[in-house]
Amino acid sequence: MAAVLSGAALFSCGVSGTAVKEDGDVRIPENRVIYEVFVRNFSPEGNLKGVEAQIPRLKELGVDVVWLMPIYELGDTGRWGAYSSPYAIKNYKKIDPDNGTEQDLRDLVKVIHDNGMEIWFDWVGNHTSMDNVWVASHPDFYTKKEGDFVHPFNGMWKDVYELDRDNEEMQDSMVSAMQYWVDNFDIDGYRCDYASGPSPELWRKTSERVLKNGKRIAWLAEDSSRPSLVKNGYFDYNYCWDFQEKVLKHLANDSVADIAGLREACDLLANQGLTAGEAAAPEDTITNPYAGRSRMVYILNHDVLQDQGGSGDIVYKEFLVPLTVLEFTVYGMPLIYNGQEIAYKSGGRVSLAEKTPIDWNQADTTMTNLIKRLAHLKHTQPALRTGEQSGKLTNLTTTADDAVYAYMRTSGDNNVVVTLNFSDREQTFSIPDGLPEGVFKEALNGKTDELSADTELTLPPFGAAVYVRR
Repeated sequence: MAAVLSGAALFSCGVSGTAVKEDGDVRIPENRVIYEVFVRNFSPEGNLKGVEAQIPRLKELGVDVVWLMPIYELGDTGRWGAYSSPYAIKNYKKIDPDNGTEQDLRDLVKVIHDNGMEIWFDWVGNHTSMDNVWVASHPDFYTKKEGDFVHPFNGMWKDVYELDRDNEEMQDSMVSAMQYWVDNFDIDGYRCDYASGPSPELWRKTSERVLKNGKRIAWLAEDSSRPSLVKNGYFDYNYCWDFQEKVLKHLANDSVADIAGLREACDLLANQGLTAGEAAAPEDTITNPYAGRSRMVYILNHDVLQDQGGSGDIVYKEFLVPLTVLEFTVYGMPLIYNGQEIAYKSGGRVSLAEKTPIDWNQADTTMTNLIKRLAHLKHTQPALRTGEQSGKLTNLTTTADDAVYAYMRTSGDNNVVVTLNFSDREQTFSIPDGLPEGVFKEALNGKTDELSADTELTLPPFGAAVYVRR
């Protein structure tokens, strides 16, 4: 009789203890885990000191990069909430007083570096606040229509003015401002907001001229419409935007989960770096734009929380656990957003123009331990790396294909097998073809078992299991 192996029963037996510590934990750009911090909401203090206090915890979680949403001085004119949006910048070279002081930032950077992590800033290159210092000193830096300043997105973003993307003096001033934070505060990289808005020439200049000790820093583009920005080397990563918006969110909210569509989307993403249709812009029709490069995979970020529901339980419902496992194992650089590691429940949309601090007392330790283990897998399994070292994804056929998605990531002799149950019923199944045989550890519960073509696997409702060879 075939052996029956139980996967990680995340709603019954749980994910035990802290992340397993093993030899082979390697931290390189090809296996980064990034954490996005909205400073205003991250702590009760709502400032840089509140972030600093939690850096040791983020290290323990498995974070490699701390990305701070904009901390610059913010404008007041035209704001649409009780607070200004962090993407309405008044002065690119000043810290907003609500966030703290320059010394607070230096202290935070030191603690991040002392804990072996990088710090990336958030840069807004498409627009500024309506009361930005450049509005008075350099009005020529801005787009004008019939002599008037222009709000971006056909006037929809009413708290900001659009910059003239082709103004070379503006571009050079922006390069100087970005270098200022590297030189004076020792930061390691930039996430660039709405990267398809500014001229590609700006990103060429910044990627070539903004240097740390003469060397390139890290670059992440909030963009999926211009793969040339990555292909041309201006950015190291961009967003898997359509994968979240058109695949993962729909899977969780359609009346019937489209497992077949998910298989196709994951194959395309992991093996070509693409989501169907996103490379259609004429200037970006490039063969294999992500060959040897990478992208950021996410299920939550600040835009998702504001636009799609506020927290993971609202956006993804019961699918949150299997999709979290997918995020860390399918491809690319996974993102953890403000409170995602405790499955924080906001109760509704979270506005960028309000202050809604995370209640860390709501901590879901099951989710915390799951993410710890997934980050540890990312750092220890070569098959889960990205970029030039990216492991191949092979979809596996199961005897429960209407409910279970199974796939294998492979790099050399390193195999990682992932099984995800997208149904509300326990599933017992086998994988008749393509499953590597041998002794494997189920990484989410720590048990060791032998896998073969006739092994029967069991997953609880909306459960997941990840097998790595011993």
